[in-house]
Order: sequence, then structure tokens, then C-alpha cells
Amino acid sequence: MAPQLMKRYILSHREGIDGLKLQADVPVPELRGPTDIRINIKYLSLNARDLQIVTNDYPAPHEVPQDCVPVSDGCGIVEAVGSEVTLFKVGDKVAPVFPQGHHYEEDLALRSLKRGLGGAIDGVAAEYFVCDQEEAVHIPSNFDCLQGSTLPVAFTTAWSSLYSHHPSLQAGQTVLCLGTGGVSLCAAQIALAAGARVILTSSSQSKLDKVSKLLQDLIPASAPQNAIQTIDYSKIDAWDVEATRLNGGKGVDFVIEIAGRATLARSIRSTKQGGLVAISGYMSDYKPIPDHLIKEDIAKVILYSAANVRGVFVCNREDFKTAVSALELAGVKPIIDKVFNFEDMKDAYRYMEEGRHIGKVCIEL
Repeated sequence: MAPQLMKRYILSHREGIDGLKLQADVPVPELRGPTDIRINIKYLSLNARDLQIVTNDYPAPHEVPQDCVPVSDGCGIVEAVGSEVTLFKVGDKVAPVFPQGHHYEEDLALRSLKRGLGGAIDGVAAEYFVCDQEEAVHIPSNFDCLQGSTLPVAFTTAWSSLYSHHPSLQAGQTVLCLGTGGVSLCAAQIALAAGARVILTSSSQSKLDKVSKLLQDLIPASAPQNAIQTIDYSKIDAWDVEATRLNGGKGVDFVIEIAGRATLARSIRSTKQGGLVAISGYMSDYKPIPDHLIKEDIAKVILYSAANVRGVFVCNREDFKTAVSALELAGVKPIIDKVFNFEDMKDAYRYMEEGRHIGKVCIEL
């Protein structure tokens, strides 16, 4: 039986990380209806969106409620079920769907965006979370709750980038992943598990070396040396040209584009005709961008590349389930950089803000 009181965080203001306020002795939420489940949240994982929300930099098409519970990604154990629940039982390891209600559509509808955890509605930075059974999924059977906490945004965005739209990834293709954050590394893992090649970029060769080593388990010993390749763009400014060179003089099939204006033109030029530039972020907005990049005529770059360029959000719940099955069968495990205690969640946000992490930053409740 759950205790009567719990701890949670709220957003007391959105002027920075100090707006995160830990509350103790908050009533544990009750089941609201016969198909609800109550999850004892064990771990959270942070995304860029979580940081953008606390700093008031998130360009969402909805208001962020005062005292909203933050964080979109979490995982825990089902602790209670309503009388009509058929999909889960007490003791199951589950992750809530982000956003709630995004079940079948290829593209994320506005009505679902308005149910985004940790921004539009209360998130999972609480010891207990209640949702309808339709708003959660089982995590892979070979995942623990720490690993499961990385699924709802990072892995589903990576899956959406490679499989939920046209074109979809095929074995033998090449995926260019920008940076060493959550979505890019999840996409690299999915691609390698599917028999595709990966090119990783970073401004840190030490990060690239570490990531390449972490990814080696996903490729057979007999795989060619170019299964995983890297570009240190602090040394190679024309990384789009280098990506083409590394891919045998051809454009890559997919680009995981998480940076936005500062990199978009080069991402497009890196891509073959008919390939896909999947834009899921705009991290370069938070750093100075040279004028020549801002002034570049993106319309012409797209026109003459004949590449597909589209925004990508998380995949829907049914694709989420497919991704869970694929990760389970392939033995893919998330790359986790550091785990913080719940009481130190502000430190976790600050650590992510510094951008020194490789993979996911997580929090233990």
C-alpha cells in the first residue's frame, strides 16, 4: 500500500533552475477512474525540453501552468490499478507516454502537445504518478527502471526520426548523428542495431572516442571499420564535406539534426537526394551563431539538395511499443552519463546545462 504523503517538485517560477521547488508531505494522488493506474516513479531522465521550460525558453503552443510538476520522462512500478484495468498488473515496470494521448497519428497533434508531461500538464517529478492505462507502456523486459526512464522522449524521438516517417531506415544505409546527447546517441544505437552505418560529430575528440567505444558492442567483430566513424568539427569546419567523404563520396541517408540554425544548411548538404534531415532540436539557439550562417538561404539549400527536411517529435504510442520490442530483441541499452539523487535535482539540471554529458542525465527517487 502506498503511503499517504509523497515528495514532488513544482515550478514555482520559470526564471531559471532555482524555480524548481521540492515539496514534501504532498498527498499521494488517488486513482481517478476504473482504468487508472498509479505508478511508483523510481527514476527520471532529463531532456533539453525540461531545461528550456524552467528557463522560459520553450516555444510551446500552450501555457505552462503555475506550480506545474516538471519532467517528461520517468519510469516506475505499477503500485495500484483500477477495477477495469486489463493492460497492466501491480508490479509491472512501465513508462508514461509522452505526450499523453499521442497514440496513433504519424504527426503530433496540437491536442496532444497540450497534454505534454512536465510542461502543459503535471509531469513525473513526483514519487507517485496516476494516468489512464492507455497512457503508459511496458518497458523492455531486460531494462531496469533507470534504463526505462530514458525511453519516453529520447528513444522515441530517435525512433520517429528513423522509422515513423518517409523514408524509413534500411540496413546498409548511413546515419549522421549530430552531437553526443540523448537523441543522437539513441539514434546511433538504433541504427547500428539495424545494420546501418553511423557517423558521429562533436567538438570533443575525447567524447567521440568514448562514444565509439560504448557503441562497439552493437556491431559484430567482423563488421567493416567504417561502421562507426567520427568527425571532430572543432578541427574540421566543413564537416558536411567530410561526412560525404566518409560515406564514399555520397550523401548520407539520414541526419539527426538537433542543433538548428547553426548546422541546418550543412546537414542538408550532407544528405543525399531523397534522404531525410530529421529536425528535433535547436540547441544552437543558446549560443552565438555567426552571421553568415544566419543569413544563409535555406530555401535554396533545400531546393537544390532534393532532400526531405522535416520536423520530428516523439513517435506515437504504438510506435513506442514497436521500439520497445526492437530494443529488447537487439539488446540495446541506453547510454547513461550520471545519476543524481532526487533531492539534488537542481544539480542535475545544472549539469545538463553545462553540456558536458554523454548520453542521458538521470535522477533516482
